[in-house]
Amino acid sequence: MIGMYQRGYAFVLEGDTEKVFYLSFLRFLAKKHGASLERRVDPDTPDVVYLLHREDAIDLIKMHTVNAISQMPGAWNWVNSQCIRRYDKEMAWTVFLCYDMDSYQADVTAFQEGDWRNLRRKIRKTNEIIDMAARADIEDLLLTDLRGVCDYLGIEEVPDHLPGRKGKAKMKRLFRSCGAGYQEGERAAELIEALDMQLIMKKTDVPLSRMELCFFD
Repeated sequence: MIGMYQRGYAFVLEGDTEKVFYLSFLRFLAKKHGASLERRVDPDTPDVVYLLHREDAIDLIKMHTVNAISQMPGAWNWVNSQCIRRYDKEMAWTVFLCYDMDSYQADVTAFQEGDWRNLRRKIRKTNEIIDMAARADIEDLLLTDLRGVCDYLGIEEVPDHLPGRKGKAKMKRLFRSCGAGYQEGERAAELIEALDMQLIMKKTDVPLSRMELCFFD
């Protein structure tokens, strides 16, 4: 199993909702490009891996959720031991850092300093890093397809404005307006699957189109 892959992709994710979103987005990309995404339990470890099957190659995808942005710079141990060193040493890896900047005014350069710099320095010795940085909450990314969220909730008229500074607060208010409660992580999977990924990719400033090129250039 270890030597059969063309390329490796490691996702370091701030939280479970990010993981659900990026898995859904990968399934969308696979379908769009005539590929398939297979979930598999690694026979040598309890890890779940994902295999992207294309006509001429199989790519390996691994995901690691840190559950707090402060823990993200410590992800090097996982990237190194469970990705780079575990598989074919000649295999190139692309590492996606998926996190929220927690502010519309934040700049990604703030995540280039201190422990973040050390993480990037270690990964970049032989591999590529791509920042998938949402301006505020991951929910801001989901609300890019506001029509899709409203359709999921059965709201006929899309509101012109959603009160709240950040996406999570806006999402909670939108759910409460129709007597429902917004839930994160795996419980958001049904909502996320209902969204228009092509629209989100077109409208968001998160570089989803760059991810598409990484897998299907």
